[in-house]
Amino acid sequence: MPALQVKDFPDDLYEELRECAAKECRSVSQQTIYGLREFLRMHKAQQAVKDALWAAPYGADLLSEDEDRERRKRAKRRRALNDRIDELGPADIPASFPDAAELIRLMREERADRILEAVGDLDAIRKTEAQRDRA
Repeated sequence: MPALQVKDFPDDLYEELRECAAKECRSVSQQTIYGLREFLRMHKAQQAVKDALWAAPYGADLLSEDEDRERRKRAKRRRALNDRIDELGPADIPASFPDAAELIRLMREERADRILEAVGDLDAIRKTEAQRDRA
């Protein structure tokens, strides 16, 4: 049986390995073999998943010829559209244009007001807020 020697093994890692082996009622050698087996088993499983995901992008193997042809046409149209957008270059936004975060905040407030008006509570809430502000 082959032997394995690891040079410059970190002391803290060895201590963790020794403690783990003691908890599992194994020797350090047995725990090392067990740990390596588990790691390699998980590594192989992860690699198999990666290989499966990259083997057939877009599920091309699952598509009929007509579906695959249609998918390729859509991809070609998207590329052409993206090329046209790229040709336009960056948008010329004036410096006076409102900040996006401010626009979102305003739209959220308007939406909240519409919701509250729909349930008829906006006036009561405004009165409560006005009274709190005066206090």
